[in-house]
Amino acid sequence: MTTEPPDEPVTSTDDPAIAAGAEAEAAPVMPHRPLRAAHHPAPDDPRVTGEMPFMKHLEELRRMLVHVVIATVTGAIAGWMIAPVVLEDLIHRTVKLVVVLTPVEPLNESVKLSLVLGLALAAPFVFYRIWQFIVPGLFKKERSLILPMAMVSMVLFAAGVAVSYFYVVPLVIHVLGGFMTPGMQAQIRVSELLGFFYNVSLACGVICQLPLVTMALTAIGIVTPGFLLKQWRYAIVGAFIVTAAITPGDVITAQLVLGGPMVLLYFLSVGLSWFVARRRSETPASDDEEEVSSART
Repeated sequence: MTTEPPDEPVTSTDDPAIAAGAEAEAAPVMPHRPLRAAHHPAPDDPRVTGEMPFMKHLEELRRMLVHVVIATVTGAIAGWMIAPVVLEDLIHRTVKLVVVLTPVEPLNESVKLSLVLGLALAAPFVFYRIWQFIVPGLFKKERSLILPMAMVSMVLFAAGVAVSYFYVVPLVIHVLGGFMTPGMQAQIRVSELLGFFYNVSLACGVICQLPLVTMALTAIGIVTPGFLLKQWRYAIVGAFIVTAAITPGDVITAQLVLGGPMVLLYFLSVGLSWFVARRRSETPASDDEEEVSSART
């Protein structure tokens, strides 16, 4: 009597469910890997590396320019509403009365003043968009330096324009008016008054950047406080040359009024340069050098 071997379980591969189960049992178990959070960019994301294709740069530049134009136009609309008030106040502070020689002159000057005021009102947002555009290509140390310097520059420029509006322009016009004789009658055009105000305000805003420029040049090692202090004679002459360029005619009194504060501003810049040089001598090697070396490797 022959005994047959026990029947082995027959696995049919024709059944898709059974085949899928067998493959699942045979497949190696993969370790669980958590998914990357959506709000955490990948290491090769342009927002992290600062690397972006050329066309992406152009697209971002176009978007930034569109935002700047929209902000400026919006500010100009607000400037159109306050332009008459500003113009009347400027006239009252300076010449008391102006004349117009053409029918379109009031409209033209109101539009120009509205654009200037609109750009001034939109300046914080414009700066913010420009900063967003350039910040991906900067090192950490550069970001920590450029942002405060740019903000201080805006504040200094605004302070220079304010000083020009409330003090310099009325004072210069008053000094110039003192040379009139009883037989003279002043008839100043509104365009000439606003043009003079724009030029003096721009000059005062640029002059107020002197402390910031001096601190920046000292921080990168181009100038030293001792060098600036030795050049004080040339600084005084240069201050009066600048005031002669921004004041009309050859009025010595107006140049003295503007040249004195410029000389004081120069010596203030020397003091700030000494402070920056002292901090620079106490600061170790910057982190930017480490970032550059790591980027090269």
